Amino acid sequence: MALRLGGEIISADAFTAYRGIDAGTAKPSIEERRGVPHHLVDIKEPADPFSAGEFARLARAASLEILSRGKLPILCGGTGFYVRAFFEGLFVGPPRDERLREALRSLQDRHGAPWLVRALGVIDPESGARISQRDGARAIRYLEIAFSTGRRPSDLFRERPGERWEGPSVKVALTLPRPILYGRIERRFRESIMTRLPDEVRRLLEAGVPSTAPAMAAIGYRETVELVEGRMSAGEWSETVVRQTRRYAKRQETWFRSEPDLLLFRADSPGLVDEVVAASGPLFS
Repeated sequence: MALRLGGEIISADAFTAYRGIDAGTAKPSIEERRGVPHHLVDIKEPADPFSAGEFARLARAASLEILSRGKLPILCGGTGFYVRAFFEGLFVGPPRDERLREALRSLQDRHGAPWLVRALGVIDPESGARISQRDGARAIRYLEIAFSTGRRPSDLFRERPGERWEGPSVKVALTLPRPILYGRIERRFRESIMTRLPDEVRRLLEAGVPSTAPAMAAIGYRETVELVEGRMSAGEWSETVVRQTRRYAKRQETWFRSEPDLLLFRADSPGLVDEVVAASGPLFS
């Protein structure tokens, strides 16, 4: 698409932003990035936080810069909350409270990220349902907002959504029948993730990246820590990672189908690029 339309890609994936998080994210290769410019890839260290609000701010700035050069920004990736934050805006929360955050991190270390997400769900069921059970970093931020303001984060998001993207846009989602999609997930795991991810995680741990780092919340990474440290068998590891990837794909489909003005295309259509180019006419009118 970028080659056909003179586009540059802005990654809307929460984890391709992290350096060294490659095998489990299908990060574009160096060769692919030479052919088409990619933005917001490899901009963070694994221990750095990266929020939907920061993403939306950086992605809007990149989009305006790309447009100023007569090119087309193509937002591409599967983190639905980041995509929504770009288009619809996001509540600008209170400043970080490091003492509160440290206390919440201690609770996460003691009880695990799912415990924090459940605690958030007690305070704000809508926010608790919005995030993954593994996403301790976002649970900490939402709890921080709740404790700092005395309000449910979901209510604040609706009341003060923040800056929206007002330019023309075309939203495209690629779909596949569930059996085909699941087959692709298993094949990608066997051909790419299974052979590369354990070595990648070993390198990260040896470099001092803790297993609780935000980047390690990517699907498969904390399970791979358990594998390389001998706390999970290879069979259990592969079954767990494939199952979690399937579940995430299902959640992605549910999320994106609720987006307004979305155009659906079969990902395996022989004429896919032509079909999407034709649908992109409003961008050039």
